[in-house]
Amino acid sequence: MIFFISDTHFYHRNIINLSAFRFEGFENRILENLERILTERDILYHLGDFTWHGEDKDGFLKRWQALPCKKVLVKGNHDEIPAKILPLYFDEIVPFFKLLDFRGKRFLLSHYPALDLRKKERYRDRIARVRWLFNFYKCDYLIHGHVHRNIEGIHCGCYLYGIKCFNVNVEFTGYRPVSIEEVIKVG
Repeated sequence: MIFFISDTHFYHRNIINLSAFRFEGFENRILENLERILTERDILYHLGDFTWHGEDKDGFLKRWQALPCKKVLVKGNHDEIPAKILPLYFDEIVPFFKLLDFRGKRFLLSHYPALDLRKKERYRDRIARVRWLFNFYKCDYLIHGHVHRNIEGIHCGCYLYGIKCFNVNVEFTGYRPVSIEEVIKVG
């Protein structure tokens, strides 16, 4: 089975202050869900913002390493830790996007949405590139992260471009991975 997850933000202490939907111990919740769901036959696509740093004082990254599935990272804006660290945790690392064909549908996997209504200028070019890639490759779905759940509202604007998207940021998924079957069912 194919699964997706994003924005785990392991060891990002300040994320609790930035998101009203994070809580003390969110890392354990994520890992418990992954350990319960994933098998050696699965592929897990992590769509960016994996960990804040490479130190593993609480064992979160060791637990991640022990997950039985194949793990693929599509890098996000917080995945700039030293290059030698990420290969310890992933079987494959992709810099910006990945295409996935499944049951006659084409999926664009990226950390970024096709439109972020928060209008963060520093990501404008990356987000515009996602829109271009989606159209160029004639995709059916965009699966992304980056946009966090917050009290002001959801800031993903993919629908304004007619793009079917699914945000797999853990804050929207109950801190668990989402299967490709769930994405198709909702889409």
